[in-house]
Amino acid sequence: MNELMCEMCGSNMVTREGGFYICQACGTKFPANDAPTGESQQQYSEEFSSELDNLYQLARRARDNGDSEFGHKYYSEILIKEPFDWEAQFYAGYFRAFLYDFLDERAIDEFYSSTASAVSIVEGLEDVEEKNEAINLFTDETIRLVESYYGPYFEEMEYEHPDGEYFAWYANVLLELSYLLNNYGDLVENITDDTYQDAVDCWIYSIDIHTPMYKYISFFDKGEHDKYIDAYVEKIHEYNSEYEKPKPKKIFGII
Repeated sequence: MNELMCEMCGSNMVTREGGFYICQACGTKFPANDAPTGESQQQYSEEFSSELDNLYQLARRARDNGDSEFGHKYYSEILIKEPFDWEAQFYAGYFRAFLYDFLDERAIDEFYSSTASAVSIVEGLEDVEEKNEAINLFTDETIRLVESYYGPYFEEMEYEHPDGEYFAWYANVLLELSYLLNNYGDLVENITDDTYQDAVDCWIYSIDIHTPMYKYISFFDKGEHDKYIDAYVEKIHEYNSEYEKPKPKKIFGII
């Protein structure tokens, strides 16, 4: 039996994983039904690379056009081929969130889980500049997602009034969006020496959108919300001692 050899780098460190042969030296992947030797290996590698490049072009075009359906489709296809690609991992989850008819608690949880996976991939990178670039991107897009839903949902909740059929649903989702920002901030605070700023930006924004909810929170629950927000005010003060916690608007003289 001929020894398997990688045509790309010449290594014989070739192992079979599922339906593929994978070169452990350079990472080149080949179908298991094609021995990774000779011209067929180079041809497959070129075809694989070309297909991946095409998928990236389509995915990024969909991203730039705000096309959630095709953004999710193409980034998901990239993720199957490159499971440790942080861009594909993040945007597959990001666009999936926008495909829901309504962004509810389940959709928010799924987005956070996908983002946490993307952050985990970034943590394993050696290039600090790439780490910062990735986290900056995640932060901008996470804030953008929250902004897309918070304003319209807050208006719908106020229109409903406390006795409305969907009031409690909107209130819960709005609070979940503020929790998402805090949890994300916790996740990225210490990825590099610079990503604390991403965390602080998200914690401050979370407090900004949590505070207007006070007038809709039960009097008996306000204390717990105060403790929760104060914990993040303390975290912010570790990096920005001048930050001041916003005060809820008074209703009939009572906060």
